[in-house]
Amino acid sequence: MGGDPDGATPPPAGPPAWWSVAAAGERWTTLSLAELIQRLGEGVDRFDEGFAREVARALHERAAHVRVPAVDRLGVEDVVATLSMDRAMRLVVTGHLPDVRAQVTLRWDEADFPTLPVELFADPADPASAPYTFATLDFSVRGKKATLLAPAPPLPAGQTVTVRTLATIGDRTEYRVTGFGVELSVPPEALDLT
Repeated sequence: MGGDPDGATPPPAGPPAWWSVAAAGERWTTLSLAELIQRLGEGVDRFDEGFAREVARALHERAAHVRVPAVDRLGVEDVVATLSMDRAMRLVVTGHLPDVRAQVTLRWDEADFPTLPVELFADPADPASAPYTFATLDFSVRGKKATLLAPAPPLPAGQTVTVRTLATIGDRTEYRVTGFGVELSVPPEALDLT
């Protein structure tokens, strides 16, 4: 009855064997984002929205060991790297530039993934730099009607809402919904999508 979002074959539990062969403290390898996704997808039947959530979850679990040089060269801090799925896949990176007090957004379309380098480290990449937060936004659920199974103040249980997106932020999954002009984030178990 709840809104469990995952129906895809997930990658094997734990880090893939190829991830941990690096010598301690050294950059093990640089892969393109496309190559990294392919490697994380070994043994997966379908590269769908559920798989993208699993990729983001796997990267978040190892966030201290993952860097995107293009982001780091700009000095972006408080980085959130989001796999956004809205008819096409994109990587959207948000953060801020502390010296100019500016928010920044960087975007790569899926066609750019083969040329976007990602560095993987055996040990945390740079203890002085905060790890990225990895997230997803899945818009394939946009417009679906759902019923709140529990109160989500100010909306009561039983209220019909419209789903805007399914989001993961780190290891947290939530639906973003609207009802009576209010936008809320609710966990999957708080919605009936049937």
